[in-house]
Amino acid sequence: MKKSLLISLVALVLTPALRADQVFNYPSEKPIFSIAFPDASKIETGDQSLSASSADELVNMELVALDADEAASAIDDAKEGLEEELKGIKWLGEPEKGELNGLQATFLNGNVTLEGVKMAVNCAVFAPKAGDTFFMLFNVVPLESLKVHGDEIEKVLKSIKGK
Repeated sequence: MKKSLLISLVALVLTPALRADQVFNYPSEKPIFSIAFPDASKIETGDQSLSASSADELVNMELVALDADEAASAIDDAKEGLEEELKGIKWLGEPEKGELNGLQATFLNGNVTLEGVKMAVNCAVFAPKAGDTFFMLFNVVPLESLKVHGDEIEKVLKSIKGK
């Protein structure tokens, strides 16, 4: 067997062990979905919330559980709250509806400059096909950090699965 092929096979076999993820069922008492964060992430859980940040704290994600009656206005409420908190935010179009791993999703994306740093602002509401609990994900990250953490963020989003 060629040495390069052997090295590639060893790397392929060892990679999952080196990139283990932290998987969370959310909310923990009556899960409606699961999400996985890179092993190096710092995670804090609350009764109806979960916060995750990268080891360098450049990426921060907040998950909040919502009752069904809050879900319909959640994106509009988030947009209004973010406009109050993040002065000068520019939205990248209207909220977009779609699906992610069997969950209905509405995405809202924008940009803002905070203290001279250009930031990406993302908000999404996810609705399982059955259930009365929804959840919202917030993510505010420096645009520059997407070069380092973009793949990790994408992997986290792709890990979301309904229960």
